[in-house]
Amino acid sequence: MRSFLLRHRSLLFIMLLSTLLKLLFVWQGEVVNPDSATYIAAAQKHAAGLYGEALHFYRMPFYPLLLAAVHFVIPNWIYAGQVLTVVPLVLCLWPLYLLTQRLFDERAAIATAALFAVLPSFNISSTAIKRDPLFLLFSLSALFVLIVIFQNRRMLWWAWFFLLSVFSVLTRIEGILLPIAALVFVPFLWFSADRRAHLSRRDWLVICLIPLSVLSLLGVVNVLGIASFLRIDDVFRWGKELLSRDFFSTYQALMDALEALQDSYPSADLHNNLIETTRHYAPLIYLIGLLEMLVKMIFPTSLIALWRQRRATEKPQVRERWVVLFVAAAVVAVNLLFCLKRDFTTERYLWLAGVCLLPWVGQGMAVCWQRYQARMVVLIGTGLLVVGSPLAKTVSVAAQTQDRTVALAGEWLQEYDPAGTLFVMYNDRRLPLYANRAEDVTQVRELDWLRSQVVADPRISFLALYVSNDKHENCTFPGFDVVKTFEGRRKTALFLQRRLESAQ
Repeated sequence: MRSFLLRHRSLLFIMLLSTLLKLLFVWQGEVVNPDSATYIAAAQKHAAGLYGEALHFYRMPFYPLLLAAVHFVIPNWIYAGQVLTVVPLVLCLWPLYLLTQRLFDERAAIATAALFAVLPSFNISSTAIKRDPLFLLFSLSALFVLIVIFQNRRMLWWAWFFLLSVFSVLTRIEGILLPIAALVFVPFLWFSADRRAHLSRRDWLVICLIPLSVLSLLGVVNVLGIASFLRIDDVFRWGKELLSRDFFSTYQALMDALEALQDSYPSADLHNNLIETTRHYAPLIYLIGLLEMLVKMIFPTSLIALWRQRRATEKPQVRERWVVLFVAAAVVAVNLLFCLKRDFTTERYLWLAGVCLLPWVGQGMAVCWQRYQARMVVLIGTGLLVVGSPLAKTVSVAAQTQDRTVALAGEWLQEYDPAGTLFVMYNDRRLPLYANRAEDVTQVRELDWLRSQVVADPRISFLALYVSNDKHENCTFPGFDVVKTFEGRRKTALFLQRRLESAQ
């Protein structure tokens, strides 16, 4: 144990720093993300043994089941969810460190782990309750095992790789990119000139079993009828839509709307105007937006280390690096398709791509260390820019006073109606969560929909709304009176109750 601690003391110190930063965000009490209400509502049903009802809240049961298991140890649902976020993010340092060590060297691995520990994107997410940290942990672990297999030809590790890949798919459907990466690179890495002559019968057998095992797994999932619970049916549906071009129907409708908008402009007949250029290069614009998100994720000053990395001396394991770059490119490509399909994406969908690029940043930092050891001022300046800047940003965000309007409003509702007798409708999923009424998250609707429902359904006796400060004064509903308001910096939570004469 003592030798283990001494050998990994640098990484353990980085893990301690990462834990403290994330606990700082949890301690300052930021309101959780809206999706957390959905996961907690599903987890509560799983904990009660109501598995069918849980699937109505969220149809991928793996993450809610884990959340329910953590809740047995930590009674508070929000804290249980945050533990399931913080712990995987800290543990991600191990596979990332080992992966970078395999691809480059020890110095690059330490630098990569240090950068990941302080990046704002991952520390700010510590208070959120979402699947992405767990997905990142499984995916990085599977990717590390895959590199070990390719470098050391450890055949039995295929079982670990597919097990971790299955967990990754159970968490997020994008995990299917990992077995795809294995299938793509087996011919290129396994049958290379220096290895082809050494393949045994066992090697050939295992190589043949790789695609068969993937196909068998998909077949079992289909026979058991659980494809929809893993969202694998979405992959098949998207594949069919891509072949039939129905996949781009939403994108085409958006382009048609832009063309109609262009026709309404006075200079619509002039070529190469702004809207026409946007329509013609929309996929490229989407891609630029994704690359911008990646740069912000790994932090702009990290580009300094990436630039220095070009001077790094190539190692024999350079071929395995293409596996990691392939996964990063595949994640970006999937997000580009998602933009064309849904006209949006978010940073956490790109987490795996961004983290896959971090080893190259770490190697750039190691190159700086080698080149500038005698020029300590330059070395310290580079370190402050690459690692110190994201650390300062993380601490500055953590030090900001958080707006807890939603939490205070939800806690007031719980005290106002402790028995839960009121029929309440909401426009924000976090309000019922903080009111200990997570089962009500399915009632969340937009304000226009609510206005039509309060007239049609006399059972609705209470409204809990969260609207911008400049709109809450005009947020009126026929037959309802405001009974309580909580005004925050940008938004206000207000509660409206139906008048008795209106209910009658």
